[in-house]
This record gives sequence, C-alpha cells and structure tokens, in this order.
Amino acid sequence: MLAFVLVILSGQSIAEPAAKTSPLSLDPQEQAWLKSHPVIRIAPDPGFAPVEWFNQSGDYQGMTSDYIRILEKELGIRFKVVRVKNWKTILDMVRDGKVDMLTAIARTPQREAYLSFSQPYITIQGAIISNQDLSQLRSLDDLKGYKVAVVEGYLWDDVLTSLTDKFTIDRFHDLRTALDSTSRGVTDVTVSALDSGHFVIRNEGFVDLKVVTTLPQKIELGFGVRKDWPQLVSVLNKGLASINPALRTTIHDKWIPEDTSHFWNNPIYRYTALAILGLLLLGISVTAVWNRMLNARVQQRTRELKSAQAQLIQAEKLESIGRLAAGVAHEVKNPLAIIQMGADYLSQEMSANETTSAVINDIDDAVRRADTVIKGLLDFSRDKELQLKPGNLNEIIGRSLELVNHEMRQRNIEVKSDLAGNLPAINLDDNKLQQVLINLFMNSAQAMKQDGELVVSSCMKTLASKTDLAHDHENRFKPGDRVLWLEVADTGPGIREQDRARIFDPFYTTKPVGEGTGLGLSVSRNIINLHHGAIDIQNRPGGGASVVIMFKLNAGDNK
Repeated sequence: MLAFVLVILSGQSIAEPAAKTSPLSLDPQEQAWLKSHPVIRIAPDPGFAPVEWFNQSGDYQGMTSDYIRILEKELGIRFKVVRVKNWKTILDMVRDGKVDMLTAIARTPQREAYLSFSQPYITIQGAIISNQDLSQLRSLDDLKGYKVAVVEGYLWDDVLTSLTDKFTIDRFHDLRTALDSTSRGVTDVTVSALDSGHFVIRNEGFVDLKVVTTLPQKIELGFGVRKDWPQLVSVLNKGLASINPALRTTIHDKWIPEDTSHFWNNPIYRYTALAILGLLLLGISVTAVWNRMLNARVQQRTRELKSAQAQLIQAEKLESIGRLAAGVAHEVKNPLAIIQMGADYLSQEMSANETTSAVINDIDDAVRRADTVIKGLLDFSRDKELQLKPGNLNEIIGRSLELVNHEMRQRNIEVKSDLAGNLPAINLDDNKLQQVLINLFMNSAQAMKQDGELVVSSCMKTLASKTDLAHDHENRFKPGDRVLWLEVADTGPGIREQDRARIFDPFYTTKPVGEGTGLGLSVSRNIINLHHGAIDIQNRPGGGASVVIMFKLNAGDNK
C-alpha cells in the first residue's frame, strides 16, 4: 500500500503488464472505417482518479489510460487526448461534436440520447462519505433531510436528481471541492465512487472524512461514442474482447491494489503511528501553554509602554505565532491522515467489542480535534495571501448566508437582511471575506442556540460621531471618511465584560472544550486588517451582540 501511494504521488508509472491480448479480427468494413478515421478525439475526466485523471505534470493516467494504449496498438489508430477542465464541460463538448469518445462513462437513459455505448470494462462501487457519525445511512433513500454534495454531471447527479424531493443537492465541478464542502460542514455528505473518494481523501489530507457506507449498486463503465459512429462501437467491443482476464486483472491491481492487510500488521508501523499521535498531542499542549505564557508577557509589557509600542509588540507576536502555526500544521497533517486511515482500517478488521470500539473512537476524536486546530492554524498563518480584485460586498454576504442557511433552519433562527442597493465595488478577496462572514454567522448561531434572530445590514456611511470612530481600534479612519458599513447583530446573550478585552486574541475562546479553537475571530480580524478595514464587537442595548466592519471607499467611489 505504501509503495502504491508513493508511486501515485511521484507521478511514476508501474511497469506495463506482461500479459498479452488475444488475436483481433475485424471485418473489411471495420478495417476500412478505421483507415478513414486514423485519429479519434477523447476527453478523459480530469478528476476521476484512480480510473482516469491528469497528474501535476499534465500526464494522462489511470486504468483507462492503460486500456487506451492497448487499443491503440491493437487497432493501429491514435487516440488524441483533449484536456478539459471539468466533467460538465466534457459532456457539453461531446454533445456539440467537439469530442468523439468518452473513455469511462456509465450508461443512463439521459446519455443514450447523444451517445452509443461499448461493453463495460470497469466496475466501480458507490459510497457515502461524511465527517459525521452517520452509521444509520445504508442507501440513498436514507439521505432524507440531509444536504448532499455531488460532482455536476456525474452518474450520482443523474440518480439523485430524481430524489430531490427528499434532500438538497449541492453540485460541484470536481470531487475535491465536493469533499471539501463536506469537510467544512457546508454539506452533510458526499456521494461518489468509493475508490475515487479514498484517493482524494488520502491525497488532500481530509482526515476528518470517512466512508459512512458503501452503496449496494455496482456501476459499470464503458466507452461512450458519438451517435453517428456505430462502427467504432463494434470495433471497440472487439478490441475489449481481445484483452484477456489476466491482463484486465493486472491493470486493475496496478491502480487499485486489493491487499492492504500488511499496512497495519507491521508492529513497528503501529507503534510508530501511536508514538506520532502522542507527540502530536504533546506538541499541541506545549503550543497552547507557550501561547498563553506569551500572551501574559505581552499584556504585562502593554501596561508599561505607550500605545505605539504596544501595537508593535502585538504585531511581532502574531507574526511569530503565524510562523509556528504553519510549521506545526505542515509537520503533522500527513501523519494525521495516516493515523485516520489506520483507525478506519482497524474499525473494519478487528473484532467488535466495547474496549476496541472505545479505543478507536478515542483515536477518531483526537484526530478530528487535532485536524480542527490545524485548519485554524493554517488559516491563521496564511492570512497575508490575499487575492484582491473588485467585488461587491452584498454578493459576498448573500453567498455566505446561503452556506449557513441549513444551520439557521436547524436552529429555528430567523435571518433578516437590510442591504443597501448600488454599493460601489471595492478591492477585496471574496474567499477570505466569505470566511470571515461565515465565522461571524456561525458564532451568532452558536451563541443563540435556538429560536433567535440574525440581522445583517450594509450601507455607505460618513464617519462623523465619536461612536462611529470608536469601532476603529487601529486608528485607520478619521472624521469625514466615507466607508462601507457592515453590521451583523444577533439576539444571543452578548459578550461578557471580562471577555471583551481578549475576544480577538489567538486561542482565546469562551466556548466549551472541544467546540472551538479560539482562532476564528483572530483570523477574521487579521483578514479585515489586511483589507485596511476595521472590525469591532459590542453588546446591543436591547440584548445580544453586534459586529461592525468598516471598509474605506477609494476616491471617486463615494457616489
């Protein structure tokens, strides 16, 4: 298993199988057709590993690539690879006649309208993947009430579309993005091919994701050929029939090895993994203690120095934490993925009893907690990588509210928005600001718990009063400045007086142990600062908390 992972990551290929094909016999009409069509355009799926994909060097890889090379040799033709950015675009191109053949596609009634299909030559199994304990899910019918992520245009999209009255479907351009949405809690589950899900989880380090259940349906993949080329379907079927079972097995095992038992049977590996886990937890504890000691020292110095000196110390502290955060996160993320794979394997292979289940659950909880901290650390350490471009603040607010809509409905929280029209565009990083808004919305929801009200408003404003300028703790604004004003207000319990001075400090949280890392508001403040804006949290006179964010308008943008 380890050797297989190294081969995939390095982009190297395993030696071609030694097994031979059987003799191929084409009739004169088929031979004439091939002679008049020496080049056939194919468009592999760029993100369907290990069936087919393009590696970092742009090389076509996967099981289908081996079959294509064999058929090229046997049929004496050339398959021209057309690289397309996603599966939906591939389907559009084959419908428009810009591609002649698809290399791995399941037969469905919708696709029969514009494609002819060869005999299947690859069989895959579906799976439901989540970061939650959803052991009650056994089939697609059990997904009622859940938010489901799929890749747009995949077979699962076609199958689930007929069941949309039972659950909500979120469609994504590729599997990595779909799984990332489930990892972040935007969707509840992702439905995909089992082997593809494992491949992306391993390569992207989604240690919080696991296969909840495998679906009983077996999906058969074959070649999809343009409707006006029935001769090619006949030729392909004969070509596939000439590939003997031994060679097919060799191709399958090359990309999807079945024997992974030695992965955990080696005692050295088991003890090494447990030692890494222990060191990881120790490192997190030391980091937390070190950070608290540093905060105490900075606070003591702040009382002794002038305001400018205090701000400089704070900046240096945050930069040090960022470097430490990035180093810790990168060092432990890959070992965490290995530990999670091992825990998943043990849960399936070891006999079920109370003791082993408790140990495996403890490992899962520890890995999940560590991964949450690491994601926060990475966000904290990367906050200087802004991608600024003109954007509309109201559009970002709208997208962010859509992503938390499910959470608000579950908690029976009413969302009201009062967004001023015709806001001018400003230079911003929409992904980073969306991260800030989602964090603020989720904080408000968790504070209100149930049956509350979230009010989001935006407008253009001229700073005139001391009350307005009091939100600017960095002294970036002056009276008379025109700003974009964003406010997020809730009906929760508000901020305790003893917490207000430290609410933006890294690793400081008022949430119960295990429910927060204390990085969300710190990261949010850094993002707003990098936009040269200001952020502040105050208690509302009528109860609840109010977060105010201000962005300065450029000259000429105030109309």
